[in-house]
Amino acid sequence: MPRPNLSTFILPAALALAACGGGAPDGPRGAQAVFTPAASDSCGATGYSDRIGKAQSAFDFSAPGRAVRIIGPDMAMTMDYNPARLNVDTDGRGRITRIWCG
Repeated sequence: MPRPNLSTFILPAALALAACGGGAPDGPRGAQAVFTPAASDSCGATGYSDRIGKAQSAFDFSAPGRAVRIIGPDMAMTMDYNPARLNVDTDGRGRITRIWCG
């Protein structure tokens, strides 16, 4: 069996790396884009902090135009980030353990 030529591996790798590179950055030479996350309380979670430790069933977290997710223990959930969504974590007894945005 003929031995493969090293260039058969290098050329595709070089092309793949070149495709990953971006164009010239906007702004001053060498400037990098900076990811700035949304405010940590973009959904108003701190307004509900007094409910932590209490029964989740005693409260209605719904509001027009706002997504709410009640998360129980060992419950599957999506990992998509929605800064406007209010998340309410509960324990096995139905008590609120955490309220957060995302």
